[in-house]
Amino acid sequence: MKKIIITLSLVLLCTIAYTQTKDCGITFEFENGEVIIENSQKYYAFDIVAYASDDATYFGSSMVYINYDTISFGENITSEGNVVVEKGTLLQGELSQGVPLFNIVNVTDNTSSRVAITTEYNFPMLPANSNILPTSAIQYLHITMKIVNESGCAGLSFQEPLMQGQQYQSDETTTYDPVTATDIDNTDLPVFQPGQQPTIHGILKSVPNPFGSTSGQTTLAMVAPQRGKITLNVFNIKGQRIAKVYENEHKMNDEFSIVWNGEDEQQIKLPSGIYLFQMLVNEQPYQIEKIMIIR
Repeated sequence: MKKIIITLSLVLLCTIAYTQTKDCGITFEFENGEVIIENSQKYYAFDIVAYASDDATYFGSSMVYINYDTISFGENITSEGNVVVEKGTLLQGELSQGVPLFNIVNVTDNTSSRVAITTEYNFPMLPANSNILPTSAIQYLHITMKIVNESGCAGLSFQEPLMQGQQYQSDETTTYDPVTATDIDNTDLPVFQPGQQPTIHGILKSVPNPFGSTSGQTTLAMVAPQRGKITLNVFNIKGQRIAKVYENEHKMNDEFSIVWNGEDEQQIKLPSGIYLFQMLVNEQPYQIEKIMIIR
């Protein structure tokens, strides 16, 4: 009996101490869509990411509605067994003894061309034990859908009106408002045939390299590895940042290039030496390439 009283007291204290609910909006988007092949079968895999309009809110139960192209994926993909839904980073974690913070409690066909997915926070009596929904995009779900006709596109969109009032903070009473889910994914689904090469992402080449003696600039060709902010920094061989030479938003597989004239941020020409170009994707390091200047 004493153990039960202590446990209930801790729950009560945690509930009383919890003061983090606040008015806050939530946004859902599609990210990282790609065609994958397993045992000769083709699938389209993608993430649903989420982020808050304000910080310090603890995520609770949620429900999303996703429309899809029936030419590409068929109808009623849940009952046909043609979709797999996995927990993303936002839903990871355990309270104790292997009990998960979140469960995917329902994946069902809402219509013949729409799937409804419900996730549930398991401990509303302990709201401060949940995961924080950040203001930057975090993976909420990872979804894989079987392709039945690869000549079309993904045709993904959210059914935003149905998602209003269905996104809760961890107390399971306070809802996120507004709910913004206007993103679409119309990625083409045709995949590479045997003998073709898949898309190579990142910094592909710099021409010329070395540069500086006969040419005062070099051109870097790149392909965006995923949707988001692409940043290029230049470092010297000691690891000191010399300049930020590029920053822009891109979609996955976007091809783009920049011209660098071998100057730092103060427009001072850099001496001969080896320099490192660092590509960041959504502020996370992705690739480093060497470029040489010869004066």
